[in-house]
Amino acid sequence: MTFRKTIKTILLWAAATVAVISNAIAPLAADEIKIRMSTIPTFDNAAFEVARAKGFFQEQGLALDTTPTAGGSTGIPALVAGQLEFASSNIVTILIAASRGLNPVIVAAGDTTGDAPPDLAGLVAKKGASFKTGKDLEGKTIALNARNNILWLYGREWVEKTGGDPAKVTFVEVPFPQMVDAVQNGRVDAAMLVEPFLSAGVKGGIIQSVGWPYSDVQKRIPVAEFVTTKAYADANPDIIARFTKAYNEGVDWTNRNSDTAEFRKIVAAYTHVPEDRIADAAKPVFVTKMNISGVERLAALMKKHGLLQSDLDVKAIIHPSIQE
Repeated sequence: MTFRKTIKTILLWAAATVAVISNAIAPLAADEIKIRMSTIPTFDNAAFEVARAKGFFQEQGLALDTTPTAGGSTGIPALVAGQLEFASSNIVTILIAASRGLNPVIVAAGDTTGDAPPDLAGLVAKKGASFKTGKDLEGKTIALNARNNILWLYGREWVEKTGGDPAKVTFVEVPFPQMVDAVQNGRVDAAMLVEPFLSAGVKGGIIQSVGWPYSDVQKRIPVAEFVTTKAYADANPDIIARFTKAYNEGVDWTNRNSDTAEFRKIVAAYTHVPEDRIADAAKPVFVTKMNISGVERLAALMKKHGLLQSDLDVKAIIHPSIQE
């Protein structure tokens, strides 16, 4: 019951967040610059939330006006429309935007997966389910938060790599906070679930891990980043430098303190997941630089699965200051 109450709380919170960017402006200090941006309440945003909680952005003269969203595909259209200066997104969504001429530029490197499971995301099923391979999941339904994103991509590749045909698997969109209930109630057969919801669900005894599509396919995958438009980056190099510096300070602090009570408290505040469940969660590898070859390999995978129609110059999408 405790876990179900937790999920209900998260669901109510998520339903209340919509992709509408408010024009309300809090009073700013004379030397502060207002930054409108979107965030996503997953572990991927932990270093950003640390930087905000520790005052690193404020030290750089940046006043953040944030809007939580369900996924990275929401933020980029708002960037292009001039409603945001920065957005939290995932690498697949960013590369798709680039292929469509929207000119995103990654300004904070975000996080990557590790070298071995447990990962930031995992394929889960109801406790006792017999699914072990992609072949087992042919004719079945897998939940993910959005189609054509990084979970969809690596979920499809994992199905193929483990003997299945991804064309014979149905992928349906379900918000992360609802996924455990969707699996438990039989609405879907499996789900691509991320931290901290993943470990919370497994610890609650409701679901079990089936596979690890990230690390089974590729090590050190670039996952989630912060992005702006090329036009904004070119026009505001000082703001970009300040934002990146503050974010990178959050990365350094997080990598030193990810096992502390203070870190768990910060993550619990924006994910609404209890601190004890956060302690059990697999943590991302937060980075300050992006590995170009890793992004190129991911782009090739996107082309294979039809998300890109042609090759991309990935270096043009990554700000020079964060290229490894």
